[in-house]
Amino acid sequence: MVPFGRVSPLQIVSVDEKGCFLRYDDETGASAFIPRSQMPEGAGVGSFVSALVYLDDGRVTLTAKRPRVEAGGLAALEVKGSGRFGYFLDNGIPKELFLPFSDSVSEHEAGDVVLVYCRLDHENRMCATEYFEKFFRSKAPSSVHEGDRVRLFPYARTRLGVKCVADLKFTALMHSGSVPSGIRPGKKLWGIISRIRSDGLADVIPAAAGSNHDDAAQPQGAGAGESAASSERKSGAAPQEGSRYGAGSPDAAAVMEVLRAHGGSIGVGDGASPAEIEKTYHMSKGRFKKAAGGLLKAGLIELSKTSVSIAGGGE
Repeated sequence: MVPFGRVSPLQIVSVDEKGCFLRYDDETGASAFIPRSQMPEGAGVGSFVSALVYLDDGRVTLTAKRPRVEAGGLAALEVKGSGRFGYFLDNGIPKELFLPFSDSVSEHEAGDVVLVYCRLDHENRMCATEYFEKFFRSKAPSSVHEGDRVRLFPYARTRLGVKCVADLKFTALMHSGSVPSGIRPGKKLWGIISRIRSDGLADVIPAAAGSNHDDAAQPQGAGAGESAASSERKSGAAPQEGSRYGAGSPDAAAVMEVLRAHGGSIGVGDGASPAEIEKTYHMSKGRFKKAAGGLLKAGLIELSKTSVSIAGGGE
């Protein structure tokens, strides 16, 4: 039995003039219908179709239309209307996603856009909740390291910055000094793990401008956090000499991202106090000096006691 609420490859077992039947349970041989308009061109018996499996009024239903969010994912969805027990959200398929009043943090009107987590209820029906922090770890997994690239879902502003869900696995904080303009709840972006604190909590910064990929190029939660650094660890390749603090280190990347977030220059140089360095770059002064030194030797920045700037005004 394929999982409910998820898009899965299903095999066509029969075809007629109206559409086809796709097998969704190999053990029982159970199948369900999709109309011909949703069949890929040239598909026939034995072909596979990517389809969402869900329950509609207790009946197993399939659609080859791509939902905006699957079970286990986050998305910003438009409120289409409300009923006796909750709101109905546009999920891009005929069946609207139900958001119970008990799972909503505030009242909504038609046209509002809300950030929700899609889950399955006790009857395996797809439904939404705005109380989604409990579904993600508060600490970074042991497999995550500083410098790793992650997919970020911003969801809440705090006095320290913006809270994000990283790779649909754990929460992280983007400090105020690194928050790019135009950020809003549910607007996905790529980021870098800039720091993993001793308590396991993670800080993130936005990835370099122009490095964000189209959403369609990376499925939700599928390898979104693998970076060149983590690939090196998995393959057993030795990191470049001085990579921890050199121009290609995670700390150096963090410094460059802070500079980009401030238009290429910031008035906090190596003469600043440790507290000011920590507040601006989210690292100790010692780590900052080593990272900045590597960037300076590589000709990537201009450094003084009072400021740091990207060399030439940009990369």
